[in-house]
Amino acid sequence: MRLFKNILFILLTTALAVVLEAVTLSSTEELNEINDKFQQATVNHKKYDNSVTFTQIIYDEKSVKALMSKIITNEAQTFTHISNKEFIQDVYQRNEYRPIWFDYKGIRKAAVYDLFNNIKKDDTLENSGPIRKNYRTLKKEIASTKKRTLDHELELDLKLTSLYYRFMKHHLYGAINWWSFQRKLSSLRRNHIAANWVTNTPKYDIADMLLRYKISYVVGITTPSSFNYKKLYKELSRLRRVQERGGWKKIPKSSQLRYGRSGKVVKQLAQRLQSEGDYLCSNITSRYDNCLKKSVKHFQKRHGLAQTGTINSATRKRLNLSVNWKIKKVLLNLDRIKRLPDQPEDRYVMVNIPEFRLFYRENNQQKLSMRVVVGDKKHHTPIFSNKISFIVLNPYWLIPDSIVQKEMIPKMLKNPNYLKEKGYEVRTSYSLKRPPIDASKVDWAKVLRTGQTKKYKFSQPPGKKNALGKIKFKFPNQFAVYLHDTPAKKYFKKGFRAFSHGCIRIAEPRAFLATFAKHERGINYNHAKRILQGKTKTQYNLSQPVPVHIVYLTARVKRDGLLYYFPDVYGYDAKQTRTIH
Repeated sequence: MRLFKNILFILLTTALAVVLEAVTLSSTEELNEINDKFQQATVNHKKYDNSVTFTQIIYDEKSVKALMSKIITNEAQTFTHISNKEFIQDVYQRNEYRPIWFDYKGIRKAAVYDLFNNIKKDDTLENSGPIRKNYRTLKKEIASTKKRTLDHELELDLKLTSLYYRFMKHHLYGAINWWSFQRKLSSLRRNHIAANWVTNTPKYDIADMLLRYKISYVVGITTPSSFNYKKLYKELSRLRRVQERGGWKKIPKSSQLRYGRSGKVVKQLAQRLQSEGDYLCSNITSRYDNCLKKSVKHFQKRHGLAQTGTINSATRKRLNLSVNWKIKKVLLNLDRIKRLPDQPEDRYVMVNIPEFRLFYRENNQQKLSMRVVVGDKKHHTPIFSNKISFIVLNPYWLIPDSIVQKEMIPKMLKNPNYLKEKGYEVRTSYSLKRPPIDASKVDWAKVLRTGQTKKYKFSQPPGKKNALGKIKFKFPNQFAVYLHDTPAKKYFKKGFRAFSHGCIRIAEPRAFLATFAKHERGINYNHAKRILQGKTKTQYNLSQPVPVHIVYLTARVKRDGLLYYFPDVYGYDAKQTRTIH
C-alpha cells in the first residue's frame, strides 16, 4: 500500500509538472526552478497523506523556502522589527520551517483567536501594556487584510509566534524583575542584613507547547493550583471591574461615623464595605448599628488592624486605599505564587512571614494553624522551600558564630557570670562528646580583638532555658534555619512578631509534633511526651519527609474565601518591581 501511494504521488507530481510546463513556463530557468520544487516535494512525500492537494504542496514548498530566507539568510533584517529571535529560530527549525498560524487555506483562525482570547481575558495584563497593544495591532492587521500574499502571511506568522512567546513567558513566570530584586538583596547583605529569597523556576518547553497543544489547554494546565492562586486571581478580576468603574469614593472624616448615629456618610461606608465582601448585614443601612460595627471589624481583620469596630484614622486610611494600590499588591503576590513549587503533595507546611503564621495542610484541608515569630529587621527569615526530615526532642542549641561574636562575647565582657546564668557551654568544636572548657581562663577581650571567635563553639544544653525550647523540626539548608519551640512565649501575644535571628519559633510545637506522629510509626506521641519531661536528647528521622514552604505573601485569599492584606515586614514589596506586560 505504501509503495502504491509513493508511485502514485510521483506520477501525479510529474503530470503536474508537464501541465505547468505547457501552460506557464517561458524559460529553461523557470523549468529548473519548478522541477527543483517538485523533486523536493517528492523527497518530502511522507509529510502528506492521500488527501494532499497540489495547492497544498506548492504552498508548503514556497512557504518553507521563504521562511528559511527570513529566519536564516536575512535574519538581521527580519529581527530588526520582530523580537524573540532565539525562540523563533528554535521553534521554526523544530517545525521544519513550516508556518504555524497559516496554511494553504489561509489563517488558522481557531489557533489565532485562541491566542487572542487568552490575552484578552488575562487580568494580570495591563490594557496599555505591550502584550495587549501587540495583540490589538495584529488583530486589526489580520482583519483588514483583503488580499493574500505569501510574504505578508509569513511576516504575520513570525509576529504571532513572537506574541505567543511573550504571552506564555508572562503567564508562566510573571512580571517581577527578579534579577533587579536579587541585586537589592545583595546590597542588604553587604550592609550586614541577612536577606535571601530562593525562586523556583518551573521547567517548561514553550516551543513544544506551541507545536503540540492548544493555547487554552496549556494555560489551563500551567495555571498554579496551590496557595489559593485561582481565588486570588478571581479577586484580581473583581478589582479590575471596580477599576473600570472608576474605583471607590473616599470615606470622609465625619461625626456620623460613630456607633448609634445615622446619615449619608454611614450609608456610603456600608456600600464601601459591601463592595469588598465585608458587609455582613442583609440590607444597606444609613445607621451605624451593631451589624455595621461587626462589618467594620471584619474589614479591620482583613487589613491587619485592631478589631475595634470604630472608624479611626488607621481604618479610614485603609478604606481609602485606591483600587490601583490593591491591584498592584495582588499582582505582585500572584507573580510570587507562580515562582513557588506547585503542590501535588498530600501533606505540606507553609509559613507566611508577613502573616506571622504556620499552616499545616493534609489532603487539601487545613489541619493546623498557629502563630509564629520570624526573623527581625536585621535577620530576615529566608524565603525558600525544603523538606522536614527529622525532629529533635530536648535539643542542644549550637549557637552560630555570628551570634557568639556580635552578642555573646560582648555580654560576657560586661557580666562575668553571663555564661553560668544562661547555662551555656564552650568547646573547641561542636562535638558534644568533648567536655566543655573552663571559659573563665580564656581572655575573651583578646579573642574578640584578634578575630579568633570561631575557635570556640558555644552551645546550650537541653532544659527550660534552652533557646530552642523542647522541640525542633529540621530541614537541613544553606541558611541554617529551622522551626522550633521557644521559652519566650510572651512574643506570641504580640501582633507584629519579627524578633528572631532568622529561625521560626512556633507557638504550639506539641500540636505540630502530633501531626507527624499520625504518619510515622517511629513516633509514639505519648512516649514523646514522657521524653519531653526530661532532658535526654532524642532524634526522630522521618520516613516521609514533609515539604515546607517559607513564603512571603502580603496579599492572599484565606480559607474563608476573603482577600487579606498583611504588612510588608521586610520591605520586599517596595523592592520587587514588575515589568509592565
